[in-house]
Amino acid sequence: MRAEPVADTPCLTLGEGPVWDAAAQSIHWIGIPDREVLTLHRPSGRLAVLELDVTPGTLMPAAEGSPVLATERGFESLDTATGRTELLAAVEADRPDRRMNDGKRDPYGRPVAGTMQRTGPQQPGLLYRLESDGSVRPILDGLAIPNGLAWPEPDRLWHIDTPTRRIEFYEYPEHGPVGRRIRSLDVSHLPGMPDGMTLDEAGNLWVAFWDGGAVHCLSPEGRLLDTVEVPAPRTTSCAFGGPGLDTLFITTARSGEHPLSGRLFELAAPGVRGRA
Repeated sequence: MRAEPVADTPCLTLGEGPVWDAAAQSIHWIGIPDREVLTLHRPSGRLAVLELDVTPGTLMPAAEGSPVLATERGFESLDTATGRTELLAAVEADRPDRRMNDGKRDPYGRPVAGTMQRTGPQQPGLLYRLESDGSVRPILDGLAIPNGLAWPEPDRLWHIDTPTRRIEFYEYPEHGPVGRRIRSLDVSHLPGMPDGMTLDEAGNLWVAFWDGGAVHCLSPEGRLLDTVEVPAPRTTSCAFGGPGLDTLFITTARSGEHPLSGRLFELAAPGVRGRA
């Protein structure tokens, strides 16, 4: 299978974090160093670009109220009309060399995102959760570049730490830190490094591979089921969307030798459905 670029979407320096908004029938994604939130309304093809005053790591829409951004400062609410943000909770405020990276809302609606080194030698980061009372709790430590969060069930978490080239499966209690590791999938035999991911209705993992130019579909046991080729080597993340949740949207980062890199891509995936 081969993904195609979505018409009239820009080439971002680092596109990331696609998320489908069913109520608005729109796909949202971000440009990290570009400091942008992009929204493509699928029925009309209308593209909106919202400029930010902070560097985002990911966008987490809400069923009600304002979306939450994980940024260089911490968790922030976003005014979608103006692009202004309001800090909800600082994260690692004493570490200007670090920023928040990939994240999603957990099954209980709480934003979860990790931190990574922005400058200087790589040092371990953590996965943080914004609790319902507004406090921030570290829930998993020792991570280099936290990526690829996905919950197949409320009490189970898939998570990627990119440089390890492994996808870990954990217990995820409703309260407290991430629990014991249940399974570890080694994907070092596949080109590139695992970055963002999503799950389909059957529980299979769709994983974007940085410098791999592909999204690979893996069974929960790690068996390679399918491959989506992307004409941009730095594939960063993916999400299912569309009215039937049967379109796979793929974000990419710019690469000088590849004119389509940095664009948003899509693939019609008949017979496959994402999870709402």
